[in-house]
Amino acid sequence: MFSLPIKWKLTLWYSLILALILIAFSSGVYIYFRNSLQKSIDTKIKSIADVLSTSMVETHGINVFSNFERYLENVLGKKPKGKFIQIMDSSGKIGAKMSDIEAETIPTSFSALEKALKGEVVYETIESPSKQRIRTVIVPIMEKERYKITSIVQVGTSLEDFDETLRRLLLIFLISIPTSIAITTVSGYFLARKALKPVDKIRRTAIKISSSNLDERIDVGDKRDELGRLATTFNDMIERLKESFQRINQFSIDVSHELKTPLTILKGETEVALRKDRDIEEYKKILKSNLEEIDRMTKIIDDLLLLSKAESDNIVINQEDIPIKDLLVDICMSMEVFAKQKGVELVLGNIDEANLRGDELKIRRMFSNIIENGIKYTPKGGMVEVYSSLNDGYINVYIKDNGIGIPESDIKFIFDRFYRGDKSRRRETGSGLGLSISKWITEAHKGTIEVKSVPSQGSTFIVKLPLKNE
Repeated sequence: MFSLPIKWKLTLWYSLILALILIAFSSGVYIYFRNSLQKSIDTKIKSIADVLSTSMVETHGINVFSNFERYLENVLGKKPKGKFIQIMDSSGKIGAKMSDIEAETIPTSFSALEKALKGEVVYETIESPSKQRIRTVIVPIMEKERYKITSIVQVGTSLEDFDETLRRLLLIFLISIPTSIAITTVSGYFLARKALKPVDKIRRTAIKISSSNLDERIDVGDKRDELGRLATTFNDMIERLKESFQRINQFSIDVSHELKTPLTILKGETEVALRKDRDIEEYKKILKSNLEEIDRMTKIIDDLLLLSKAESDNIVINQEDIPIKDLLVDICMSMEVFAKQKGVELVLGNIDEANLRGDELKIRRMFSNIIENGIKYTPKGGMVEVYSSLNDGYINVYIKDNGIGIPESDIKFIFDRFYRGDKSRRRETGSGLGLSISKWITEAHKGTIEVKSVPSQGSTFIVKLPLKNE
């Protein structure tokens, strides 16, 4: 289905609105001007009719019909120009008349005479035999003594100048309105085209962008208007997409690396075992090593499945009371063996007596992952300390080590999947997903987790969880 471009839609809407405004304004001006002119004409002819009727009542009509034009000059001061005046009796018979217009006779309607005989002042626009429009007023003359209408004064004037003035005014409107609309349409089109040019620039940039080309950006310049903010938002979105694609690519590389290593070991050990016959103990040793690699792959897959379910909100968080001190003591006792194997001292500092509300198994896994991570990256002879503090309905649990630390540029990636602070990526027993899982568990319990680290000095993980409402 065909659709007009936005610039044309804007132009047409602006032109339509302007046309309606101009037509409404011009119609108002035309009607007001016409009514004002007509009222002015009515006032003039009515004043003449009033003077004549008053004079005839006072003089009882003496010397009116003998020399009507001289009578008019005496009463009005001068002979009225462009006027038609006639005096009629009650039957409508013309007694005297004076005409300074082309029409010699002016027809008077029966209804107008009938109203005048009832004492009404009647305005009428009539057309003469020569097709000339004439505006007339009929004023009845009444004898004061008998309260009887004796005659009628009719005063008229040609509407030729009136009609010509209105025709010129209408012609001005008919020329100026389309001209204004045409100029506005052309100007509006170019203005809309210029205003929407950045939008087309955004469109062209969007066409160029693909997963392999996320470095394209829109040149915003110094623009701070709506389109400038739109372009800035678009650039920010592309930046986020770029980071997301980089994470996905890195994730694919990491998964491949994590799974390829145990598979390579499995394949190598199996090939070695098949080269020659071996005794039962050697086969057991190879199978034991293979089982460790299978367990490692199983853990990676299980952790990935857990994170996948977490992102789709398919995991139920159980709600139970958790004494935080008992939980941390139990976790540290469990991790003590691993710490001794690494030659690291695990210290349990001051732990506040407090209760949490949540899933104990998941919170246990979260703290175990962080403590294990601290032990793993702390050199022999180092120390990992666990302690807590209470703060406004929350408990802050600190896991502090004096290990290798994390560079500042890497801190924002610390909770990404398969992140390892050791850039050599030496092979560890973990899956590389522990901190990602810990972050999800913390946020699922409406808490936060952050890390502060100085390279070669150590790291401190701070887990903030809400306390149980008493």
